[in-house]
Amino acid sequence: MLTITYSIGMLSKEQQNARRILAGLEQSLHAEPWIDQNGISLPWLETVFKRLMKVNRYCHERKVELYLMPTVHKVSCDDASMFTRLDSINTNSTRILRYACDQAQRILTGQEAGAEQLVTAIELYCEQLHERFSLEEKELLPAAYRLLSTEEWFQIAAQCLLAPVARRKGTRQACYYGIPRRGQGDRPRYAH
Repeated sequence: MLTITYSIGMLSKEQQNARRILAGLEQSLHAEPWIDQNGISLPWLETVFKRLMKVNRYCHERKVELYLMPTVHKVSCDDASMFTRLDSINTNSTRILRYACDQAQRILTGQEAGAEQLVTAIELYCEQLHERFSLEEKELLPAAYRLLSTEEWFQIAAQCLLAPVARRKGTRQACYYGIPRRGQGDRPRYAH
């Protein structure tokens, strides 16, 4: 019972962190003007894309996605529609993220691209994640609580405890989809 309580508490905290990181991205979208006298503001673009990649990376590294979902999927035939909806949201958010990255790359290389479309795409991406988090909280976590045995919860908890150690041993490289970091040469500006 303690294992189940620990696991659910840890997964709930992880969901809160994901929502907090997502809120930071949404705030950065509108915290400062994204257009300046030379076109789209590259410091704004860099800030937004760092946060966008942080959100994306965090979402795919969550224990909910890595450990809980596969375990629930294995033991449950009743929740096929929930997993279909989660897969659909994941597909849509990936497609939107690729579009946003493509728009940002076009802006950086001086090709014609719409800053408004970029902002709209990131907003749509955020909406997809909100929908996903809600579905996980309203359907996935209750299904897991109902379906998983104490032994399965113990295995999830063990994997969650070992995950930070494994992550520290591996190397991760942030993907910025062509967005240059500060100090990496001249940056082209998109002039509209």
